[in-house]
Amino acid sequence: MPLAVRVVLLRQLSRVDLARFGPKLAEALVTRSQQVRIRRSFVRRRTAAADEAVALYRRLVHDRPGRHQVGLARALVAQASVPDDRAMTSALAQGREAIGYVEDTTDRDGLAVLAAAQLMMAMHLQAEAPDDALTLAERAHRTLSLCTPLTTRERVDLARSRTVVGYCRATLGEPAEALAAREEAVEIFRRLPLWARLKYMPARLEAISGLADSLASHRRWAEALTLATGAREDLTFMSRLEPLRFRPTLGNLLFVIARSHLGLREQDAAVAAAEEAVGHYRWLAEHDPVRYQPRLVIALRTLAGALNALGLHEKAAWAAGEAETIESR
Repeated sequence: MPLAVRVVLLRQLSRVDLARFGPKLAEALVTRSQQVRIRRSFVRRRTAAADEAVALYRRLVHDRPGRHQVGLARALVAQASVPDDRAMTSALAQGREAIGYVEDTTDRDGLAVLAAAQLMMAMHLQAEAPDDALTLAERAHRTLSLCTPLTTRERVDLARSRTVVGYCRATLGEPAEALAAREEAVEIFRRLPLWARLKYMPARLEAISGLADSLASHRRWAEALTLATGAREDLTFMSRLEPLRFRPTLGNLLFVIARSHLGLREQDAAVAAAEEAVGHYRWLAEHDPVRYQPRLVIALRTLAGALNALGLHEKAAWAAGEAETIESR
């Protein structure tokens, strides 16, 4: 039975017998909130489903205390994980509430929800607080290791935890550890069935981009370029559909490509990749100045370095000057 039809039927049955059919409806709504679609318009449906699931589980917990806490925790994680415009503070609060319901659990369902909550918070914190995010991601990895055998979604979460660890290790100046974690993340994705690799393409592309960055940091230019070039086409396609979501990853990947070309003494290709990356960050800075203007500054300075390496000093000075102008605003 299609999920949408199941939700409609369960809504009607829940009006008659909430205690019997309410939990089934809530779980169907959680499942709907986790369905991955490329179109941005589908996010609204995911958000509505997650909000309804949380409200329903709160009613169930109120009516029967002690029976539906794991379900409520799962719904809270789903609500905080939908890629909408929810504030990070709100998502973290939902994560903390969810962890409070399952932090002492020993059963598999509770452990899986605990790992999902830890991972969700780590993903929100990785850019702003890498130390905290690293701790949470490592905890999520350890918690998931207690849930074997893992479902496909849990294997994806395991890979995501390694991706977050890799990002945090790189940010904290631990390149060897970052490379190891990112290699593990990509290997987990490679072992997934084809349909799962396609369904979870955004997470897979993020893992690949991170590994390419680590390979470039270790001066393994050719390997980094091969890996990045393979992901570039998919990211370019998805950036056309959801630019705010995928252009940042594409911009980062293009700079990995630029660094790799420079390492291989292919200056023209390096400048072309860097200029394309700057174009993406310029667009992002126009649409979200607070978040992306600092990254545009970094992009322009990286471009200036590539132009200087090619001997185009006038263009390099122009890029560096624009970076200074933006930074001084």
